[in-house]
Amino acid sequence: MTKIPIFMSNVVNMKSTSEVIIQNLAQEPEAFCGLQNKYQRMVSVLGGSVAVGYTINNDIDLIEISRKGLPKSIIQTLSTILSISMEKMSQLLHISHRTIQRKNDSDLLNINSTEQVLEIAEVISRGIDVLGSLDAFTSWLHSEVRHLDYQKPIDYLDTSFGTTLIKDALGRIEQGVYS
Repeated sequence: MTKIPIFMSNVVNMKSTSEVIIQNLAQEPEAFCGLQNKYQRMVSVLGGSVAVGYTINNDIDLIEISRKGLPKSIIQTLSTILSISMEKMSQLLHISHRTIQRKNDSDLLNINSTEQVLEIAEVISRGIDVLGSLDAFTSWLHSEVRHLDYQKPIDYLDTSFGTTLIKDALGRIEQGVYS
């Protein structure tokens, strides 16, 4: 894992940064799917190495990043990608919305929130890979899924067990099993 310096001048307006990420994911899904591995795809979802502050090459890097924390600015990026409000995002991370509002963009999330953000990024990465586009994934994420007892996958993103269920459902889709 390599630490990449984060300069706040690079993070002028997170909304526009989020929009650029979404535009790139939506317009070039084949480029996203062409990334070498899940770690590169996760970094891409989170806004790139500069936004994340690290390069990720393996699970050990994910553990180290979880312990050190990711910048709060990534929460807005994920919220925009998932097409959910910051209030809903705060529920997924088990942080009060007011606490998120008080934090500066460069403030680091705690270990639990960082780990959940990384798991959500992995689900997004997997979903785009399986379903072929960000639009298809977000549509699926907000619809009732048989494999999840007709619940919306978005409602399961708040726990490790939930993200595992979602990845399992995506695996079933990839294998052609009706979900």
